Amino acid sequence: MIAERTRRLRRVVALAAAGLVMAGCGGGGSPPPTNELRFKTEDFVIRVSPETKPTRALEPIYWRVMVHDVKSGLPIQGGEGRIFGTNRDRKTVSNGLAATEELGTYRSNLMFVTAGMWAMAIQFRLDSTKVLQKTPDWTQDIMSAEEPGDFSPPASSRPPEPPPRAKDSTRKEP
Repeated sequence: MIAERTRRLRRVVALAAAGLVMAGCGGGGSPPPTNELRFKTEDFVIRVSPETKPTRALEPIYWRVMVHDVKSGLPIQGGEGRIFGTNRDRKTVSNGLAATEELGTYRSNLMFVTAGMWAMAIQFRLDSTKVLQKTPDWTQDIMSAEEPGDFSPPASSRPPEPPPRAKDSTRKEP
């Protein structure tokens, strides 16, 4: 009877400890963005999300890329990478990733020339001696650009005449 109570008590204590450990794992920092994509390569776990919303053509779109080691889960600092995209018409945009002050976080920006669906991917490596590892492709819907300012034709094709200069009374005219 006493042995059974001891086992139950140990089981309750173990479950309570496991619950505390699980609760402590997800509580730190801000929650991930709702539109964050997660990819796994041979050595990295890569999370990417656009910081600029909505994603529109002809506007710089800023991207946040977080890279962690797949085995240890530690953030990767000092790595090299790029983000790129290609549309149906074979137009391609790409840009390198710049490290930020946040551990394992990189930023970049892209300007898409047309609206529509773009096939996107990221390549990343620890340093120039390593091989670039590519994420699986994903599609990103780029919306139409905002209407630009007023493009009405000018009223005159000539530049305006400069205003007449005031005569100087101290100067003699020839």
